[in-house]
Amino acid sequence: MIVDRRTFRVKFGQGTPAAEWIKEQIEGNTFYTDDYRIYLPDIGGEYDVVVVEWEYEDVPAMRAAWEAWWARPSTQEAIPKWDEVAAPGGHTEIWQLFAKR
Repeated sequence: MIVDRRTFRVKFGQGTPAAEWIKEQIEGNTFYTDDYRIYLPDIGGEYDVVVVEWEYEDVPAMRAAWEAWWARPSTQEAIPKWDEVAAPGGHTEIWQLFAKR
């Protein structure tokens, strides 16, 4: 199993709207049915970011889920709303899951 962990930079005060947008997009992608987590900063660390972790069986499954999401007409319609809350920057990490409880 792998974990796709992405840190999205957002405009000041837009963390919750950005997290809500991300959740809506994940829930609307019927191709993706695995676990995911969305984090907002609380104490310490960077502010004005949203961190998302998706779990996938393997890299091909991850690529297929992202391709399915991009192919949806509703994704293209939703991008302008993301542009309202997003800021430049961020990063992606792909991890191999060693243990899970």
